[in-house]
Amino acid sequence: MKPHPLLPVVLLALSLTISGCTGNSLLEETPSSPAESLTNQDTTKKEQNSTGTGKSDTNENGSQVTVKTWSADNNETYTDQGTLLYRWNSRVPEVIIPDKPDSQYLINRSLRENDQDTRCSGFISDTMDIPPASAGKTSLNNYLFTFDYQVLKNDGTILSLRQNGTDIRGNDRHDTFTYLSSYDVEKGKKITLSALSDDPESLKLALAQAAAGQESAGGSNASLLTQIMTSGLNQFALLKDGILLSAVTEETLIPYGQIEKMLNNYGKQLMTAAQKSADEAVETKDEPEYIFPESSTSCLTGGDLLEADPATLRLARNEIYARHGRKFDAADLQEYFNSKSWYQPVTDPSDFKEDSLNEVEKKNLNLIKTAENQLPDKEISNDGVNLKADKDYLLDLDGDGNCESIRWTSTDGREDPNEKKFRLYINGTYQNSIPENIRGNINLTALDLNKKDKEIELHLSIHQESDSIFSFSFYRYQNGSLKLIGDLAGPVCGGNGKLFRQNGLRAEGDGILAVSADTPFSGSSLQFGCYFTDLFFSYKDGKFKEVPQEIYFKKDYYLVTNAFLHNNPSQYYVVSHPFPVSATMEGDTPAFTVSAGETVCPIGWALKDGHSFVLVMNEAGDCGWVKETDWDFDPDTAYYLAVPAWG
Repeated sequence: MKPHPLLPVVLLALSLTISGCTGNSLLEETPSSPAESLTNQDTTKKEQNSTGTGKSDTNENGSQVTVKTWSADNNETYTDQGTLLYRWNSRVPEVIIPDKPDSQYLINRSLRENDQDTRCSGFISDTMDIPPASAGKTSLNNYLFTFDYQVLKNDGTILSLRQNGTDIRGNDRHDTFTYLSSYDVEKGKKITLSALSDDPESLKLALAQAAAGQESAGGSNASLLTQIMTSGLNQFALLKDGILLSAVTEETLIPYGQIEKMLNNYGKQLMTAAQKSADEAVETKDEPEYIFPESSTSCLTGGDLLEADPATLRLARNEIYARHGRKFDAADLQEYFNSKSWYQPVTDPSDFKEDSLNEVEKKNLNLIKTAENQLPDKEISNDGVNLKADKDYLLDLDGDGNCESIRWTSTDGREDPNEKKFRLYINGTYQNSIPENIRGNINLTALDLNKKDKEIELHLSIHQESDSIFSFSFYRYQNGSLKLIGDLAGPVCGGNGKLFRQNGLRAEGDGILAVSADTPFSGSSLQFGCYFTDLFFSYKDGKFKEVPQEIYFKKDYYLVTNAFLHNNPSQYYVVSHPFPVSATMEGDTPAFTVSAGETVCPIGWALKDGHSFVLVMNEAGDCGWVKETDWDFDPDTAYYLAVPAWG
């Protein structure tokens, strides 16, 4: 494909957005007038739900709303001595509303406001500045960033969420932060004080006074009240018993009775709706009784230990001894195992005999120690565990409890510097199932696609300088040889497209692989530009199978938000001439009128009866379907005067 003139700039923005390193989008509140129900979307096979209770709720008047994980970043880096240098764990939610794709899109776009992208570059750069000699000498985690979410209310009418996290940078910085938000599911609109009251300043004062009164045992505290008023009250969540505020030092629940007279009709309707149904039960994650419950009777496999961190490996190793009543010299270990109901400390460390361990336990100890010894070379990312060139790794690829040695090399070609000779060895044997001559940048990772098969798969990704995919292949090791599972750079979307560029994948070990792909659809043109969307593949018995979707929603919200805000001319989607927008993919009912000069953005793509359809949204929040026409380089027949890029 021929690159668009704006492609390099947009690709940079896209890559930063997908990797989690852009600034927060300055999203303005957008009024929404819900369009006619467009289509249903089957998401049950795509990803396990991630609501507070692991389910979605529906009331008799509301829509079915499912909250799942939109992005999950897990990155760990260790020092040469195997000490954890930093860990980045974050989960960002995504909302699925099958009968309201317009509301679904608006809520998800709003949720991107709270992505912690702006912290990414500073967090990582600060870590890289740590002198090697001092790395690992500070308290437990030198650098730790976490960001997660909880569903507080999900009744089909109101969706309330909490997003919170920590930011620890050595001994000098320890921040905690919380974002509360509520959404009107029908309108796809974030609920604000301005929406709840005709006099939002008075409502804000009443909430602040109530919060300050709860904070101070002696009544209203003037200093605290000032802090609350100056900090604003943009973060709150509607619950059954009142409005939950994130104010100053802690969360405060203000009963509706204290502010009901300040609410307008819309606010009272929401209050009544909130009181009709119970809130979500926020589950607490209890510490498990065992790290590996069957490590004394069943052999562990490589998949069990692939992404285990040093603390988990240490506990798992000593758990084997603790089962035999061994005491521990290390105070933290003794305290940890004392908390377990099964632990009976009877033997001093000096009196413990290794012969008391059975053969399974001895084998598992060796496997855990092997994993611990490899920590200095361990880097964990969303793509799996990175395997660096010219290094030896011991991994249990086939799940038999015995580790295979893995090593790969890459050398430049003699005649063409862009061509490399790639050679992969397993147990010293050259694996010829992978092409030897390769053009492009090579990345090899180990990941667990399906924990049930106890195997570790290898993922080979080869990109050329243009970022287009040359190879995106997965392999399994069986009976002493490496075999190709599949190369996903081939046809996708039921054969109606091709995975042209990928920027990240997710493999949770549940047999589902999610790939963030750039415009894999045939027929995508200058009319609708390019965008990233998630493609899903199921993996079982060594075979990939694409999981089709009814709508492939656009994922690069940052670019779309900029287009609507008009703060970056290079990212406008400006209509060149009117074109029909329908409420359904096949029908004559108009969704809204498109005028030349206004901004309309694509937010999803679908295929029906061999035709491509694009779901577009205008600045008012209305959305509808446009049937995509054939490829045409003539700008006079394109729908837009300019688009960010095309793939």
